[in-house]
Amino acid sequence: MQRTTLLDGAAIGASLLCLIHCIGLPILFALLPALASIGLPSSEWLHLLLLLTAIPVSALALVGGWRAHGRVVPMLLGALGLAGLAAGLAFDSVPGAETALTVAGSLALAMAHIGNWRRLQTA
Repeated sequence: MQRTTLLDGAAIGASLLCLIHCIGLPILFALLPALASIGLPSSEWLHLLLLLTAIPVSALALVGGWRAHGRVVPMLLGALGLAGLAAGLAFDSVPGAETALTVAGSLALAMAHIGNWRRLQTA
């Protein structure tokens, strides 16, 4: 149970970092238009790296939690969140869609891990 709690904490932290990245970067670009003109590299590789990290960490934490507390909702919500993150990556060329899908996916994934963590505390 200790490993699952640690993984949930790491996943919650990663989701928060993802939200900061997804929301903070557009705000930064809006506040500092000069940065947009210097040709910063695409963040597609970062999104892919985060997704490839989130999948195994979330799977281990949420499946481990399900085995301990028997509740399927955190696992289903986590799968929905991961699907949102993947959809955000797939729709990176659609203005606004990438950010909306990624933020929604991150929030769903964070809620899944918070729910999993809470259920583990009472199991």
